[in-house]
Amino acid sequence: MNRLAYFFSRSLLSGAAAAALTLPGAAAIAAPVSPTSYDMPNGYGIASGGSYNYWDRSYTGSGDTELDFAPLSGGLGDLTDGVFATERWDQVENLAGTGPYVGWALMDPVITFHFGETLVFSQLTIWHDDANGYGNVATPQGFIVTVGGLSQTFAVIDPPGDAPFASVLNLGPGFVGDSLQLQVLRYDSATMLSEVAFEAQPVPEPASAALLGLGLAAVLGWSRSRRRSEDALTG
Repeated sequence: MNRLAYFFSRSLLSGAAAAALTLPGAAAIAAPVSPTSYDMPNGYGIASGGSYNYWDRSYTGSGDTELDFAPLSGGLGDLTDGVFATERWDQVENLAGTGPYVGWALMDPVITFHFGETLVFSQLTIWHDDANGYGNVATPQGFIVTVGGLSQTFAVIDPPGDAPFASVLNLGPGFVGDSLQLQVLRYDSATMLSEVAFEAQPVPEPASAALLGLGLAAVLGWSRSRRRSEDALTG
């Protein structure tokens, strides 16, 4: 192979390799992501046997935030405001329902979080109360996470004491979609959450995948051309 042809081939390889290595999302890693909205039944309160009201009063979407179990949709609220409760429900909740917790009794609520793009989800962190049965409020028994048609169930290990804590749920492969459904499985009559956070990474766009294919094809073509030239020189 003459020097000009060799230089051209090397340049082709370098360009193709660079294209493959710098593709958007090609080397993406999981990072915190925020939902654009979530849908769920509102929390409960004194009308349903509670000592206080455990509504999502800061919710920005549609629905009655002062009505037990009212359907809420299209907004954000207490579960995504960055406020993590550090004390039990009886120490931070109130009759106005403006405390950090959203609580549910006599039901296992399903919360659907919506995102602005298709993501590969890897982890959820859920902050919840741990009253050990005080006022019939306890740590959740577990959670079910569903994305598309794929579901994974998690059991909660309750540590000693009654301080609120976070459950970290590590998802297996294949949880890809633009929405995520979280079902809370109660242990006692009631359960309370203060925050839910997510980690995910974007899905490579079709154009990026096509560019990657072209880059790999160029690398393969260069490799074959170089091998034929070397065979001709040594033949």
